[in-house]
Amino acid sequence: MTRTLDELSDLRKTRYGWPPPRHGLILLWWFAHECVQIDYDRMIARCNPANGAFGFHRFYNWDKLLPRTNLPYYEVGNLNTTGSLPLYVTQYYTGYIDNSNKDRIIVLFNSRWNRFDCVYVTQHSDLVKFDQNHTYCISTKLMKEIKNLSREDFLRKPILPKRPNPSEHCTINMTNNEMPNPQPRPSHTPQPVQSENSCLSKCCCVLICVLILLFLIVAASVFLWFKLK
Repeated sequence: MTRTLDELSDLRKTRYGWPPPRHGLILLWWFAHECVQIDYDRMIARCNPANGAFGFHRFYNWDKLLPRTNLPYYEVGNLNTTGSLPLYVTQYYTGYIDNSNKDRIIVLFNSRWNRFDCVYVTQHSDLVKFDQNHTYCISTKLMKEIKNLSREDFLRKPILPKRPNPSEHCTINMTNNEMPNPQPRPSHTPQPVQSENSCLSKCCCVLICVLILLFLIVAASVFLWFKLK
């Protein structure tokens, strides 16, 4: 079963087409703005993939990546096809066998009604096959959301990180140069203990003063007694 993405946050969590030189995100934005018109809950095709527009070509689903259907699948996004896509889509293409050309869009095209019944994003797992675990269906709701965003806003939105476990909080996404200097924990003596010691000292001082005063009184009394006698 292929997971359907309904929200932009769902797309971000998959990390499809990210980071550069991958081109999947900008490819999806281009497709939403140039190839799709939303009519209620239908994705009307603004181009004919059967004619090879923008480098579209048949995808035969031999590996059963997508559900079986009587309608044809078409694939787009191969940057080796010269001049088929705008420069802002192909700008990160290196020309080498790397991540810059691994992302694709696959559509289920209904020529009778001139619409895309399904739109999928996927990525190559090798030079031939696509990755089943990184293949997702783009809902009409999400497609509409992408169409309402400018290119800059769509690409500016951050990729949502995977939630770390509390025990991993201090180690995730930190390199040696980024590790903060450990701060010594300040020593802390509970305030109640300080108050008891202070009171005890004061009591001792008062007691000593009283004893000295009593001693002086007794001494003076004895002196006067001997003198009067």
